Amino acid sequence: MIKLDLTRQKANVTANAITKTQKALKKQIIQGIKSSPFNETQNISIKINDHPVDRFFTRFFDIGEEIVHADLKAEFTRAYMENGKLLAQKYNFQDTFSAEQLTDLKEGKNLLNKKNSFVSKLVKKINKAIEK
Repeated sequence: MIKLDLTRQKANVTANAITKTQKALKKQIIQGIKSSPFNETQNISIKINDHPVDRFFTRFFDIGEEIVHADLKAEFTRAYMENGKLLAQKYNFQDTFSAEQLTDLKEGKNLLNKKNSFVSKLVKKINKAIEK
């Protein structure tokens, strides 16, 4: 299980990225998201079920990780003040993708520009939510 929480405020980004995969994911998401409105706080919570046992066996038997599918659940929350009231909007995203993409991410490959990658899809959905 891979978990990543990001909080964006003005020019400040707070994250709990520890592993190589989390750091690469954080960097690519931050690069892809359009700037947020000045008076808004955004929280992105991502959980990826990467099926580590299945991935281990595919590497052990030299099969290829493309047969293992990881599951992504992301929650994007926008909080802002409007007319003296605190308002928030929450968006949920789900995706299933090849676990091979996680290995590519860990190796430093840029999945943000790769069409149909889970990072690209997630960033597009977040940017679409920001535009609303």
